[in-house]
Order: sequence, then structure tokens, then C-alpha cells
Amino acid sequence: MMALRRGFFLVFLFTAFLSYGQLSDLHYLPPLKQGQNNAAIQQQAVYLSTPETTSFTVNVYQGTNATPITSFTISNTSPAIYNLANGDNNVTLVNNANTGIVLTNSGLRFEAPGGNDFYVNYRGRSGSQAASLTSKGRVAMGTNFKWGGVPNLGSHPSKSNTLGIMATEDNTTIDLFGYDPDCEFRVGSDRAGITADTYQIVLDANESFVFETYIGNSPTAAHEDGWIGATIESDKDIVISNGSLNYGRQAGASNRDAGIDQPVPENRLGKEYVFIRGNGNTNGSTEFPLIIGTQNNTEIYVNGSATPIATINDGDFFEIPSGNYSSNSVGANMYVQTSKDVYAYQCMAGSSQVYTQGLNFVAPVNCLLPSLMDNIPSITDAAGITISGGVTIIASTVTPDANIIVTDSGGAVTLPAASTVAGSTDWKTFYIPNLNGNVSVQSSGPIAVGFFGFNGARGLAGYYSGFDTLPNIDLQISGSSCLPGATLQIASGESFDAYQWYGDGVLIPGATSPTFSASMAGDYFLRVTRGPCSYDSNNIEVYYCNPDIVLDKSTTDLVVNDGDTVSFDITVESLGNDPVTNLQVTDLLPNGLDFVSATVSKGSFSYPNWSVGTMTRGELVTMTLVARAKMTNIYLTSMTYTNTITNSQDQTDNNITTDNPSVDVQVNFIPPTTVITNRRITIRVNKS
Repeated sequence: MMALRRGFFLVFLFTAFLSYGQLSDLHYLPPLKQGQNNAAIQQQAVYLSTPETTSFTVNVYQGTNATPITSFTISNTSPAIYNLANGDNNVTLVNNANTGIVLTNSGLRFEAPGGNDFYVNYRGRSGSQAASLTSKGRVAMGTNFKWGGVPNLGSHPSKSNTLGIMATEDNTTIDLFGYDPDCEFRVGSDRAGITADTYQIVLDANESFVFETYIGNSPTAAHEDGWIGATIESDKDIVISNGSLNYGRQAGASNRDAGIDQPVPENRLGKEYVFIRGNGNTNGSTEFPLIIGTQNNTEIYVNGSATPIATINDGDFFEIPSGNYSSNSVGANMYVQTSKDVYAYQCMAGSSQVYTQGLNFVAPVNCLLPSLMDNIPSITDAAGITISGGVTIIASTVTPDANIIVTDSGGAVTLPAASTVAGSTDWKTFYIPNLNGNVSVQSSGPIAVGFFGFNGARGLAGYYSGFDTLPNIDLQISGSSCLPGATLQIASGESFDAYQWYGDGVLIPGATSPTFSASMAGDYFLRVTRGPCSYDSNNIEVYYCNPDIVLDKSTTDLVVNDGDTVSFDITVESLGNDPVTNLQVTDLLPNGLDFVSATVSKGSFSYPNWSVGTMTRGELVTMTLVARAKMTNIYLTSMTYTNTITNSQDQTDNNITTDNPSVDVQVNFIPPTTVITNRRITIRVNKS
């Protein structure tokens, strides 16, 4: 799950409800692609462990093969290591020829025929890089994902970004979309074999497909970060892994490291996260969380602040500056809350060198965390080399420190003093280095545990997140599929002690029953309570049956001088259930504002018309229009101009939601200055 090059440190979270986190009887490891064979990963191994004391069998399957290629017997005291072939073995890592095509003999599946639960942790390394990825088990299976990672800067033949997909059922249709239109994906020897703005594949059970955006020695903005937040959508359950093999954090440089992980689908995400800092440099290039939005208008709050640090839309991402950590030291923490469910990744490093960064997919914290992590196997082993070993712990503040017991091969380990978490009274954190052997952590209250290690230029970390143990409160729409008439409820029918509905992140007074009849379009979620614990459902979007185009226009340049430029921000959102076609937005500037330029997120612009085209439900597009102000009456000291936008489309806009299509700009006239030069009077008028 996390990778690092020169000593890497990672935080690992572990979540549970009725069982231990990230445990499952079935695990998938989709294949991935490295930019250059052996440059990111050469030696590879899979580590199997379990809290169960009675031995049981785990079968390993490759691709669509119905017969196990090998089997292992494991127990709590006897973990197993499955050593893989080196480099591009076309099982866990594919070569060029097996990229961008349907694969039947790649990817791994681990299954306990007796239904026993176990962990699966992949670790790989080369001469200077290392990476770790922990399978999420059955909860990794889903139909909606975002491609995750962090921006890949600089150039080197080994730098690329990758997405691996495995199907769990026959005839599964998978769509990839929402990436930068300039992104190119490899097909065999052609690094730009796929150039379409959307791409669809069909896989049968246990078949796989690998995407690669290759950076190499020719980086582009699209390949650096245009793939982050792309949507992976399927009609049946799939499993994905993603990241970069290798990636860099310094523009114009060749430094690099490996960073991969396996995320969960969107319905398994959360809104509350605690990050623990690695040992990276103080300039922030290798130490930061990255948040990917799954809904429009997602607000991000840091360390309890009442003001969001950023607001992002579906598929957008935001890097939270490392200065928001409690300090620049290893083990410092950061508390992040969001108004809607998000993907949370973390870039961190094992040393102050910029080439020691790694990647981690972070699980949300909640009061349903387990009290036991048993165990992290062979914490100092990274596919055959010895690394240093250590853990991080997130614990409930109501749990006495004395009740948190860490053990390794040497027995009980002394716990250091806890670090408080700014903005939260619920959590405290610990950092414990220099551990050996199999490591377990037990507590009388909820905990989250991570591990890390490094050796010279190689480092890795593991993340046993426990998404599998959260309550099943996925929402569905019953009755009419759109408004009016839509009713929201829990799909599984699972019951809880108390309920509270929220609309667009705001509590809805009196909405405290298991079902809710929505009256206006928006994003809704349900907060449920069981005993002392509360947990939030996924967000669900509700739209109007009739078309509803929402216009919003704003500017921060409310008062300017004659000749200044004015920048207008325009957003257009479709809240109707069905697509609208041939949408055009017109911005005819008033006399006094001259058009300068326009930048649009979709479609094309030819003054005064923005041709957006087709918009689907929930889609939000933006335009920035720049104009130059001028006084049309120099006898006045100021004038106010009103700029209004309008829209047209094939369908009728019902205008259910109130638009904000106009904004006023005050332009001030600057009086002429008088300059006397050699008895000659020159009048200068400051006017364009």
C-alpha cells in the first residue's frame, strides 16, 4: 500500500465493527504496470497472516485458472510468505505487450475454502525502491471508484502511473472516464495506443486489464496529474489497484519512488481522517494528504477550523499543505473532515531526501475501530531484505495509555507519550520505531494501527484498514427515481438505535426516521447511531424529473479602476434526472466591459457564446471570463455595470432552483494628472 525509496514511513489505519479490520476469506490482487522492468519493483512476495489460532488452508489462483497454483497453511503463530517471480512476471506486474489488452492469466486471487479470515499484504522492492499494498478483501469489490495517487513530477524512463482492474463476474462492462482529454494510455509498444476521452472494456470473471499513463522522459501536465480522480464505473463488482511505478515529487528532476495501493469503492468511504506524518523534508513536497472528491461542492476542513481550506467537485483533488501537520517531526498528526465522502491518499517519506516519498490510501476513523490488531507479519522483511520496523497507532482518548499493549518478537514494548490531535477530542496518536518479528497491538478501546520500515534507499509500509467491518448503510432511492416522489432509505434494511438525515452537509431538523422523502435536489446522507457509536452512510444524489439548469456568476473584482481587468467565474450545473442537449450559455458583456479571454472546462467558446453541449445529471462545468473595464462617461467619478448570463438548450429549463446569473462591477474613474515640463502643460489621462 505504500511505497518509499530511501527509508519510508507510513501510517496504517485499521477499522472494524463486528470483526477485525481488512480480514476476509477472499482477496484479489489485480496486476499493475511499472514504467521500466525492475526499476520500481524486482523482488516480490505476498505475506499472509491471521488472528486465528487454529491452522487453515489458503488457496492461490492465477488469472482465470480454476485450479490453485499453490496453497498455504497459516495460523496466528505461523504466517506464510508467497515468493513471486521477479519484475515483469505478467502476474503481478505486466510488460508492455500485456498492457492495454484483456488478460486471462494475470492477477492473483487468494481464498480460504473453509471461510476463514486472513490478511494479504504484497511487498516489492528493487535496488532503490520499495512498495507495499494490502488487499481490502471482499470490501474492495464494488462498481464505482476513483483513480488515486499523487501528481507525478519530473522525468525518468521508469516513471509512469497505473491502474489495474480485475472482474469478479462474467460479462462485466467497465467504463473509464473523467480524466484529462490529453491523457494517453499504453497499448503494447505504443505509449499512446488509447487517446479517446472515455474507454470501455468488457471482462469475464477473474480476467484483468491494466492501464498505464507513461511519463518517461517526456512529461506532460495531463500525465502528471490528469488521471487523478478519473471515474472507474462498472455494472458488476470489480476490484482495482492504482498508483505510480515510479513517481517523483520534484519538477524537472529524475528522483523517483514506487507508490501503490488498493482502494475501496465509493460506498465505503468516510468524512473524518487522521494522518500521521512521515520523516520527509520541511518544504512539503513529500509530506501531504491528497483528497479526491466524489461529489460536487465538497468542503475540506483541517484541524477543527470552521473555515474550509478548499472546496472541490466530483473528480477534483486537493493537496493539503504539510504545514497543517502539528509539527515537522515524524509522528506529527493532522485532522481532516469533509462535508461529503472522499478518497484520502497520503504522500509521505522515510527521510528528508525528496526521493524517499511513498503513497498510502487512508481509511476514515470512527468509533467502530477494533481493539486488536494481530498480526503484522515479519515487520522487518521486505521481499528478502531486512528493513527497520515501526508502527503508528491512533487510539481513543478515553482509553488509558496503560491499556494499549504493543508486542513484537522481544515481548511487550514500552509505549511513548501520546500526541494530541488538534480539532478532535476523540483521538490521540503514537509512533513506535524499532520493532521486530510479528507485531500485534491490543487495547481496551478502539485503535488504528500502521507499520513502516526502510533500508537505505528502500522503504515500505502496510495498511490494514478494516473497511470490511463497518455497518452496511448504503442508501437507495425508492418510489420515484427523481423528484417529486423520491424516498431515501437503507438498502439492506439494517436497523439502528437512532437516525439523522443531512442535506448538502446540513442537518435536516425533524428528519430522524429510517426513511426520508426528499423535496429538493441535492446530496443526502444518513447518520446512524448504535450504542455509543455513530456512523455516516454514503452520499446519494437526488435530482428533479424535469430539466433544471442552475447558473451562478461571481467575481472578486467588485470594485476596479478604469482600464483594469475583471475576472468572472461562471458555474453551470444540471440538476435534472435526464441529460440536456445543445446547452449554450451566453455572456453578452454590457457597454463598459470589453471581452479579453475565456477558459472553459468543457465545450468551446466564441464570444459571446459558450457551447457546452450535452450535460448529464449532477454534472458541473465552469468558465472563467476576463474583461477589461472602461468608463463610458468621463464626467462621472464611477459607474456600475451589470453582467448577466443566460442559457438555452433543446429542453425546457424549469428553473426549479434559483439562478444567480448577474453580478455588478463598479468602475472608478481616475482623474487626469498634470505635469509641467519646460513651461509646457501636458495633460495625461489614465484611461484605456
